[in-house]
This record gives sequence, C-alpha cells and structure tokens, in this order.
Amino acid sequence: MPKSQHRQVVVVGAGVAGLVAARRLADDGLDVLVLEARDRVGGRLWSYRLPNGEIVELGGEWISRSQRVVLDLAGELGLGLVDTGMDFISRDPVGGSPIPAREHQRLGRALSDRMTRLGPSALATMTAEAVLAGLEETGPAMSVLRSRLQGTAGAPLADVSAAEIGQEFGIGEQEPYVRIEGGNDNLAKRLAENLDLELETTVTSVHGEDQGAAVVARNEEFPATAVVLAVPLGVLKRLVFQPVLPDDVLSVLDSLRMGAGVKVGIGTVGPPPMFRRQDTDIPAWYWTGLGAGGAVRKAITGFAGSEEGVGVLVEETLPRLRRAAPEVTLDGDHVVTDWGSDPFAGGCYSVIGPGQRGLLEVLARPIGRVFLAGEHVNGSGTIEGAIMSGEDVAHRVHSAGVF
Repeated sequence: MPKSQHRQVVVVGAGVAGLVAARRLADDGLDVLVLEARDRVGGRLWSYRLPNGEIVELGGEWISRSQRVVLDLAGELGLGLVDTGMDFISRDPVGGSPIPAREHQRLGRALSDRMTRLGPSALATMTAEAVLAGLEETGPAMSVLRSRLQGTAGAPLADVSAAEIGQEFGIGEQEPYVRIEGGNDNLAKRLAENLDLELETTVTSVHGEDQGAAVVARNEEFPATAVVLAVPLGVLKRLVFQPVLPDDVLSVLDSLRMGAGVKVGIGTVGPPPMFRRQDTDIPAWYWTGLGAGGAVRKAITGFAGSEEGVGVLVEETLPRLRRAAPEVTLDGDHVVTDWGSDPFAGGCYSVIGPGQRGLLEVLARPIGRVFLAGEHVNGSGTIEGAIMSGEDVAHRVHSAGVF
C-alpha cells in the first residue's frame, strides 16, 4: 500500500468542526492535511441556490444573536450577517388559526417550571414524553409544541432525554435569528481557504501506531503524529479501527444513534408572506424569511424530523408545501435532502436518550493518537456547537503533548 507524506495532523472531515480544528492547528504552525469524502466542504452545512436565484439552507441554518461563538468567528473571517426576521420558537399550526405569542410563552413557562421542579437529576433519567405528559395541557399550542420538539430532536420524544428539551432549540427565549451572508456554508468555505485539503477522499480505516496514527483512503495510507476524526456518528461507526477501539468507546458508539431529518426548499412567484407554520400530524414545519437587503426571499424551506416525519415529507413534498402555504404560488423544481440516506452523514445529528449525555465524555478522551470531534462528542447539533467542538479538539490535541 503506498504511503502519503507524513503529516503532523490529519483531519478527517471538512465539516465545520473539522475545518475549525484544522484552521486552529494550522494557525499554530502545525502541518495539517484535511481529507473530505464529499466533493465540497461544509458537511451538514450546505447552502443551495434555487432556480430562481434564492439560497436556501439544506443543512444547519439557525444562528441566534446570542450565539456569540458563531458571530465572533464570522467576524474573524470577515463574513457578513443577514437578519432572517424570524424566530425558531413561535409557530402557527398548518391549516389552523394563528397562535398568539403570549400563548407560546405561557406554555413554555409552564414546561420550564415543571422541569425546574423536577430538577436535573430526575430530568436526566426521564424521557421528554414523560415530562410533556405531566403538563396535562391540550389545544393547538400544545400540539405545535409537541410536534416541534419531536421534529427538532429527530426522534420520538419517548426516545429523547427530558434534559435535552431545555437545550438550544427546546424552550428557549424567542429571539431573532441571522444567517451568513451568501449562505451559511460560506463559513466552511472561508475556513477552508489556504488549508491543505483533499476532496472526494473517503477514509475507510484508522490505524493506531506506537508513535502516531494513520488513516487509509483510496488504498493509500496517510500517516500522522495525530489524527482528528471529525466525521458524523453514522460514519464513525462504519470505520475499521486497528487495533479495535476500547470497550468503553465501542459501548458508547453502540448506544448512541442518529436522528432522522430532511430539508426541502422551493422558490416562489413573488415574495411570500412571512410565516412559521408547524404540521401537527407529522413533526414538520415550513418557513419564509428575509434575505440580503431586508427583502423577503422568494423561497419556502421545510424541515421534518424523526423517521415518521421524514418519510411523509419525502413522499409528499409538494402537497405538503402547498398545504402549508396555500396563498403562495410555487416556482420551479423543489430540492430535497434526506440526511439519513446521505452516505456521508447517516442522519441529522445524534439522539441523546435518558442517561446518555454522560456517555459523551468517553468520546472526548484521546484514543492513543486519535481524537474525536463533532456533535456526538459535545452533544450540540448546532453550528455553534460544531465550532466549539473544533476549538475543543484542537485544544485537546495540544494538551496531549504529542508535539
């Protein structure tokens, strides 16, 4: 098997976490090579230009004004921000009457109060379904909340830890969201500038060595002093490790699974009204938003989470979009990205069940000279979480004292 040039660090995966790690390590003067299986950078961050010229996010989208890590990195990279005019929390039911913001707020406070009374220890062992059932609430706002939480988690609420619904996209405050000017994947593209990067290079195995590590791709070995694996959980599980991973790591990987998620986008004839509409028969929702210059984008985006929602939205994309926005004339072909069927993702992000968050600490430990990064390591499926994971793994590489 031919060998490539020895590098100080080989980073596998050019998603946000991998690119941040590579950039920080390279900025510190290390010789870094990035290997990416796709023909593009960004991973689960993907901005797509529709036939009418509008850009929709088919991957990570939501950046709040309170997520200073993302905003600071965008500023560091010289990227502009666009106000979406939208928040993530308040939604109206598809086909139903609008729900006043105060009703969403009341229900959110009721859920927050119940979680406070239960306390962190109880929440860590309970399911999200059990906590919601304890509210004894009914009505349109409750249906929207339940569908929203299941879709966001990418899994049935009976499989999700109650502690997770208090996290980033659970019951947080209503606030404005922004996107990176020109598309969120400009963040990845700018991070990748001046990095030594090889696309369409699928790593199949990882080899530990006495004084380093190596990965194999295209029947070629890439040796390094340290290897960073910044690939999704679904991909990590398929890699062959020699020697075999420690039992505790194998146990965690066997316990965790990926959630299901699909995003759809389509253009519109003229600017649509601003809306956030939640399907309540399936965990899916649809929205519009502002583009550059403050004008409403001529596009609708939709997302469904969990296998139930994904299956329906994939099969019924156009009927669902028309039902969600009957007053809008759709324009051109629609685009669908099912992250579960994507061979380089295997799902949208990890599902953290009752008692599982503590397991992630195992994945944050070095495995010889191999270091893991990604949302399955720090438990955050957001763009900010990916950045933080990349920063963290770069720090862990340095702290290991291998250079």
